[in-house]
Amino acid sequence: MQNRRKKVRRIKMIRRILIVGLPVILIGGMGYFSLKDLASTNESAASGHFYNNSSYKDGDSEYDKDDDGKTKGDSSVAAQEEEITNNDDVVLDTTPDSLTVLVNKELRLPSDYIPADLVIPDVNFSISYYDEKKLMRKSAAQALKELFDAAADNGLDLCGVSAYRSYERQYEIFTNNVKTQGMGHTVKYSAIPGYSEHQTGLAIDISTKSANYRIDDSFADTDEYKWLKDNAHLYGFVIRYPEDKTSITGYSFEPWHIRYVGKALAKFLYENDMCLEEYYKFEPTEDYSQCINYDNLEDYGINPDDVKVPTKAPTKVPTPTPTETPTPSEEPSVTPTPSVTPTKKPGKDKPTVTVTPTPTEEVTQTPEVTPTEEITPTPDVTDGASDSGDGTSGANAQTP
Repeated sequence: MQNRRKKVRRIKMIRRILIVGLPVILIGGMGYFSLKDLASTNESAASGHFYNNSSYKDGDSEYDKDDDGKTKGDSSVAAQEEEITNNDDVVLDTTPDSLTVLVNKELRLPSDYIPADLVIPDVNFSISYYDEKKLMRKSAAQALKELFDAAADNGLDLCGVSAYRSYERQYEIFTNNVKTQGMGHTVKYSAIPGYSEHQTGLAIDISTKSANYRIDDSFADTDEYKWLKDNAHLYGFVIRYPEDKTSITGYSFEPWHIRYVGKALAKFLYENDMCLEEYYKFEPTEDYSQCINYDNLEDYGINPDDVKVPTKAPTKVPTPTPTETPTPSEEPSVTPTPSVTPTKKPGKDKPTVTVTPTPTEEVTQTPEVTPTEEITPTPDVTDGASDSGDGTSGANAQTP
């Protein structure tokens, strides 16, 4: 009987556990999977905002999609580009992801814009380690390899130096140049952060071994540049800042800076001797040289403190301790011993002369002269008379 009661109690306890515990387990499991899905969704959303923000694309832009709905910039699309015959109806392209976007000293990119398809081109670079400046957008990277291979087939050696540049990196470069080179020099060669073509991933600075891989005017004197300026357009690139377009582009001549725009547009610009500003009929609202100065840095997102040259604390110059100047000792004067005036001995007619030599001093050499000893005899004195007794009476006239 007791065993039966115990068995009934166990059954009731198990029922209570199942009734209370099972819903708790079900609710907990559902909550766990819901939170996991939510975290995954948030992670995808955050990643999409940072790398591929749809706000950077214009859905109606003729440069973003082709007739088949493919994104322009694919190698398959680049090969199918339609020939451009004129720029009569061209519309200014300011879409960051577009291959033909115009970026200059007035048209900027969002500070958080990062191209979604950055890759490292399969070409030689002046550095061997990884750096963001090796990156380019995929279509530009493929075209760059074709360009470099063609140069090599002609016995030329092109080398990549600096391609993609983030907003943060451009900020460092610009502010450092202002501090070290001054504003006037910097605005001729360095872009304001957000206004650099390098941020598009479509531009690259190149050089060659014969120019010591420098990016300066010396590259313009190389065989590589001479070939490049006549052949870059065949691979979709242009010399972005030509020598005769400085007033239009706002930058000094940069033979090393090339920009990928696609074969069709590159061919049109080359054959019509145009830069991108001319193609889009872009006219700046003000003189490029006056667009930025020390008074409006904050309008361009630059902290004025970042371009100030740090002032060095004045170096304390120790006051020299005065050195006591020794009092020169007086040279001892030499008192010449006077010659004894000859006296006439009593009872004799001829006087006896005793000559005492004068002490020798430092003698300045003079022509040798035979001294003549001239003796002036003392007048006759009476016997019993004498001189003063110190040997100094009378005349001592020894002359050289």
